[in-house]
Amino acid sequence: MDNVKTNPVLIDQEYFPYGQCQAKVPSKVKISNVSFKNIRGTTQDLVAVKLVCSRGIPCQNVQVADINLTYNGNKNGTATSECANVKPTVSGFNHPQVCAKNVA
Repeated sequence: MDNVKTNPVLIDQEYFPYGQCQAKVPSKVKISNVSFKNIRGTTQDLVAVKLVCSRGIPCQNVQVADINLTYNGNKNGTATSECANVKPTVSGFNHPQVCAKNVA
């Protein structure tokens, strides 16, 4: 991946397009058995890894391994990650550190 504009690694169950949904109602969609492996490249988004799952039905069996993403956007900083309602299995070398920030 090169120069990805938004979140190269993404699960976002709190995404609401055009303000048409209410964030107070958690998603009822179950996400499970998802793997993100061997992903390398650059991103214009500071949040390179975003795993934000439903508080009503948290994600299960999410695996993250060997992610190497570098921030190359216009703001000062380095690539980061955000997680909520997920406890991924993390292995290998990962940059940024996966789930370094819990937003729940």
